[in-house]
Amino acid sequence: ALSPVQPMPTMENVESWSYKNAGIMSQMYTMSATAHGLSTCMMEGFDARRAKEILRIPDRYGIPLMVATGYDYGVPPVVHADLNDDLDSVADDISGGAPKQKRTPRLEMNEVFFGDTFGAPLDVVQTLNQGGEEEAA
Repeated sequence: ALSPVQPMPTMENVESWSYKNAGIMSQMYTMSATAHGLSTCMMEGFDARRAKEILRIPDRYGIPLMVATGYDYGVPPVVHADLNDDLDSVADDISGGAPKQKRTPRLEMNEVFFGDTFGAPLDVVQTLNQGGEEEAA
């Protein structure tokens, strides 16, 4: 007999599971962006069908939420040590000589973040330069 106290585990459909995990990932993204001096705003309630059409996202993908990201007006960006620098010296400076931890494998930025449309490269430097040229014109 089943215990009335223990609920039966239920199998979620893939979409529900994916959307929950997208929310967790978005939370980590917003916290990381904030640590780098960026402001974020999670949004839902948009027209997902139109967003997919405008961004040219294939039908097999969904949009559970969007995260607007950028620098606050007039606030200088946060500058961090370059991760390609000598990590031993950076770790020694930060931890007082404690051994550094190995970094875990990460997806490349171009596999996670896209430009104006799905799969298009995100070139932040080019975007910023274009914005500056338009203001100067």
